[in-house]
Amino acid sequence: MFDETLSNTNDPIFLRHDLMVELGRLEMAIEEVSNHHGSNGNDQGSLESLQAKHAQIASALSKLTQTH
Repeated sequence: MFDETLSNTNDPIFLRHDLMVELGRLEMAIEEVSNHHGSNGNDQGSLESLQAKHAQIASALSKLTQTH
């Protein structure tokens, strides 16, 4: 079973799913930080960091979709 799970980690379908899940998590975090923006000076840095991660994940997802 472990070998089967390990071999599935390179499967584009599983990678695409994982990237989409991560995008959803980042979008929720961005929304949360945006809703509380201004209450904390650290929010802007957090927001920018989350947006940068979102852009990286979206780019990886786009490349994966184009190659498969």
